[in-house]
Amino acid sequence: MRRWGLVLLGAATAVFCGVAYGSLAEQMGATERPLTTPAVTVVTEQTGGQVSLKPGAVLEVRLQANHTTGYSWIVAPVANPVLMRHGTAKYEEHNSAGKTGVGGVEVWRFKAIKAGRQGLQFEYRRPWEKNVPPAKIATYSVTVE
Repeated sequence: MRRWGLVLLGAATAVFCGVAYGSLAEQMGATERPLTTPAVTVVTEQTGGQVSLKPGAVLEVRLQANHTTGYSWIVAPVANPVLMRHGTAKYEEHNSAGKTGVGGVEVWRFKAIKAGRQGLQFEYRRPWEKNVPPAKIATYSVTVE
């Protein structure tokens, strides 16, 4: 009987630790939960364009990239954001049929958190090259209403 008590105590401790970790990770933004709200998608070719979102909506930005060259996109910080970045950027390789260096797409996701306007600016650069202008810039004007 004592043996089952220890088993139950161990199981309860494991459940408690898992719940506590999940709660703490969520508060710190470490967990990525799937977004179920409708997404608006923009691509590299739409740079300079305007996007309208409702609060809670998701903006997906898909930018052409080729990580084999050392380049990647970075997003410029914003002082009073109306969008919150959701997770880290994901890199999706194009179907290369065994070829190397064909490139892909970086996918960035943002959630509209409040009404207002925000500019999004992405710079395509190599992170180790300091004081070098970006190879490309992509900008979008976002309105949340």
